[in-house]
Amino acid sequence: MALRGPQYVFGDFTPDEFNQFFVTPRSSVELPPYNETILCDTETPEELQDELLENVTLVHKPVSLQPRGLINKGNWCYINATLQALVACPPMYHLMKFIPLYSKVQRPCTSTPMIDSFVRLMNEFTNMPIPPKAKQALGDKIVRDIRPGAAFEPTYIYRLLTVIKSSISEKGRQEDAEEYLGFILNGLHEEMLNLKKLLLPNNEKFSVSNGPETQSVPEDEQGQGEGSEDEWEQVGPRNKTSVTRQADFIQTPITGIFGGHIRSVVYQQSSKESATLQPFFTLQLDIQSEKIHTVQDALESLVARESVQGYTTKTKQEVEISRRVTLEKLPPVLVLHLKRFVYEKTGGCQKLIKNIEYPVDLEISRELLSPGVKNKNFKGHRNYRLFAVVYHHGNSATGGHYTTDVFQIGLNGWLRIDDQAVKVINQYQVVKPSAERTAYLLYYRRVDLL
Repeated sequence: MALRGPQYVFGDFTPDEFNQFFVTPRSSVELPPYNETILCDTETPEELQDELLENVTLVHKPVSLQPRGLINKGNWCYINATLQALVACPPMYHLMKFIPLYSKVQRPCTSTPMIDSFVRLMNEFTNMPIPPKAKQALGDKIVRDIRPGAAFEPTYIYRLLTVIKSSISEKGRQEDAEEYLGFILNGLHEEMLNLKKLLLPNNEKFSVSNGPETQSVPEDEQGQGEGSEDEWEQVGPRNKTSVTRQADFIQTPITGIFGGHIRSVVYQQSSKESATLQPFFTLQLDIQSEKIHTVQDALESLVARESVQGYTTKTKQEVEISRRVTLEKLPPVLVLHLKRFVYEKTGGCQKLIKNIEYPVDLEISRELLSPGVKNKNFKGHRNYRLFAVVYHHGNSATGGHYTTDVFQIGLNGWLRIDDQAVKVINQYQVVKPSAERTAYLLYYRRVDLL
């Protein structure tokens, strides 16, 4: 689902390009008509909901929820796995619990079906008391058991694919958990954005932040020396100047949880550095290189300076340039996407089965940060702890299965959730290599917010 304005990236391809790669026939059941909440033909102002979102304070305090499995009667494992990771994310849970839950009678017509559905989802889970901390160290064998609540089928979440036009719901496609996460976060962000716009006077403009751009050289950089409204000259370390392009966007609680920024800088001899900023919800990590065996390797590879071939000026002269990506802003919840699906020039797609080691405690080193923010990020703001892992099972890029491991505060340990099956595991089982499943999405929370 594209944003109106700068788009939050969830891969190195557009939704239309993504459609070309997943052509395996679906075995999922057809969805019945959406008969609970419906999209209005014209959006109506929802002042109360917008005021709530304007005044919301993101709460990062851990919450102990009674786990519940999700019934899968179709091909919804990629959705179920993503939902369990989002339920395990405290600021996401608290945000949705902060928004009122309306019934069909109270609000038969809504302009925010995605927000309404996720509010309903979070209300399916009830709090359970947090017992005294276990004596064993985190990661040791867990002896305490946990009793899950009744499994349920979140059909109102599945129906969002038909209510909100999405290529994910088309027939003949293999579903992808990372693409679905992008669909959800972009959709929630856009609905909150539209609520803001409904109450915004026509002559008023937001004061907004800026966020990181693509990992390809923008067309307007190829020989274009003229400035634009979205450019400014920035003085960096050692008084070096660079022309920085920004993409204006409006902050919402979703960007406040998951939104980070990357900076892509193009270096050309005898020219000022040209930087582009772009927001992201998931940080894309290329793991193809034989030198990459750990998440740290992938992060270092992400920020490595690389040559760009075929770059020409307006006079058609080929010049040598290089590019480097760095982290401009780290989000409270950092989602790392291990790019296991490799797209070939022929249009096919292969899955990388290789094992990538990932830590429970992750420190983002200062070397990964943009020069202008290195000294502004305290060490405590660069330390993260794993709280969910979404795995892809199988050797094929056009099929397979998804499951999730989540950290449960009431258990002081981990749960493995496979659709409606929920069982206790220990921390070693979360990080140990496995031939049958490979980590695909890693969800981390900033340690100082725990």
